[in-house]
Amino acid sequence: MHPYEMASRMRIRHHDEFIRLNFGTLYHTVEMLDRKGWIVPLEREKEGRRPERTIYQLTDSGRDVLTTTLAELLRTPRKEYPHFAAGLMFMHHLKAKDAAGCLNERARSLDVIIAKFEAVLAELLHHGVTRLALIEVEHKIAMLDAERRWVRQLEREISDGKLEWKVGIDSGHEALRRIHGQRAH
Repeated sequence: MHPYEMASRMRIRHHDEFIRLNFGTLYHTVEMLDRKGWIVPLEREKEGRRPERTIYQLTDSGRDVLTTTLAELLRTPRKEYPHFAAGLMFMHHLKAKDAAGCLNERARSLDVIIAKFEAVLAELLHHGVTRLALIEVEHKIAMLDAERRWVRQLEREISDGKLEWKVGIDSGHEALRRIHGQRAH
């Protein structure tokens, strides 16, 4: 494929929901892969008044790097830094009612996002794309659904007063300092 076709296919398959995708970066990546010998130009094509496009093919060494990298991605959990976790860490600076309201909004937003992904999945499966080719969409739906259920449970606990709540800096973190042998200042 040539880079434009790669990007188009990735958008059709909604890969831009899983990785950052922009043409400038994609073209730069293709150039880097070519320099390293992981892909090679296969042919050039020209359609009408469009610029000439180079179609690339994966080399044996490129396939080795690809399979090694993919195996590592599947095998090894990595630290990721989602924004939501950062919000949870500092949620205690909000009033309980406000935090519960924010969580309710998040759950409703997750409803919409999940419905979108379910529709995309159904549409692509209907058009003959295999489940294996769409497994990342299925995973995304499962993770979003798990988050939605957890968020709704947390919202209920806050709203029902079952989760202890103390607004501000002094919200239970002092005990953590003592546990780790540090003194509060």
